[in-house]
Amino acid sequence: MDAQTAAPPQATVLSAEAIAERPTTPLGTKPGVIRRVLWQSPSSEAGVLTIAAGERLGPHRHRVNHHHIWVIDGAAEVLGQIVEAGSYVHIPSGIEHDLDASATNGCTVFYVYEPPTA
Repeated sequence: MDAQTAAPPQATVLSAEAIAERPTTPLGTKPGVIRRVLWQSPSSEAGVLTIAAGERLGPHRHRVNHHHIWVIDGAAEVLGQIVEAGSYVHIPSGIEHDLDASATNGCTVFYVYEPPTA
């Protein structure tokens, strides 16, 4: 498709009920770690990630995308700091990190993966 025939971009608006109805999928093989994808493109993603009490995502890094995290419920350790509801974290690509709720009652975060800007 060329620029003149490409479909226009579509907005996404999801109510709390629509978000609750989105399917949950486990993240890898980790027990107690699930996500709901709210929006995706070939290079970006936004969603809600829940880590159960006593669980952790595990150390990892993103090769290309930056990782934005906003804690909406609970608490977890990220990069050596406890982040609680209302906290924000930005992790540039290449930095190893974990979302560790092994010492908390679990957490739910809104996350965005996005490519770096030039």
